[in-house]
Amino acid sequence: MPPLVVIRGGCKHVEYLENRSAWRRAPRTDLPSSSDDEHADDEEDDEELLRQAEERGPGITCGVSTAFGFSRELCDMEGMHAYRCADCGNVVADRDDVISKTFFGRTGKAFLMNNMYNIRVGPARNRYLMTGMHTIADVLCSQCGFVLGWKYVKAMESSQKYKEGKFIMEQAVVQDDSEEQAWNRL
Repeated sequence: MPPLVVIRGGCKHVEYLENRSAWRRAPRTDLPSSSDDEHADDEEDDEELLRQAEERGPGITCGVSTAFGFSRELCDMEGMHAYRCADCGNVVADRDDVISKTFFGRTGKAFLMNNMYNIRVGPARNRYLMTGMHTIADVLCSQCGFVLGWKYVKAMESSQKYKEGKFIMEQAVVQDDSEEQAWNRL
C-alpha cells in the first residue's frame, strides 16, 4: 500500500505515514512501592523491571517519516483521539481530557484540559485574565517550541480555584486527529 500523504493546516510540512495501523497503548508497568528500609532491594527491583521490559519487546512505532523532521516515536495509544501540534505534528493532548470548550485564548477558541503530553511548561507569571488575576505559565510543544496555550498555576479568586493545575489549549494551534479522519472517510 502506498504511503498516506497528510498535509496539515497551519503547517508547511508534508507527512508520509508508512503504516496506517492503529496506535497501541503502552503496557503499564507497576512499580513496586518502596520505603526507606528497602533501599537494599533497589538493585533487585531494577533488574526485575529491566527483565520485564525486555520480555515485552520493543515498543510499537507508528512509522511517521523522519524525512521532514518528524520523529518515529510520536505514536499515540489505541482509542486515543489525539490533538497534535499544528506546526510539527507532535501528539500534545487527548480528546478525553477536554473539560470545557467554552474558553478563549490569544487566538480565539480554546479548551480547558485535564492533561497535556509532550510539552514544556515555561516560567510562571501573574496575568489579569477575563476571570480575574491568575498565575499562569506558557505551555510549549516539546518538539518545536510552539506556544500551545498556558497552564493555570494559581487562581487568586476562590471561584476560579478549580482551574489550578489545568491547561488551556488553543484550538487554532492544534490539529484534531478525529476531524482529519472524518475528512479522510469522504
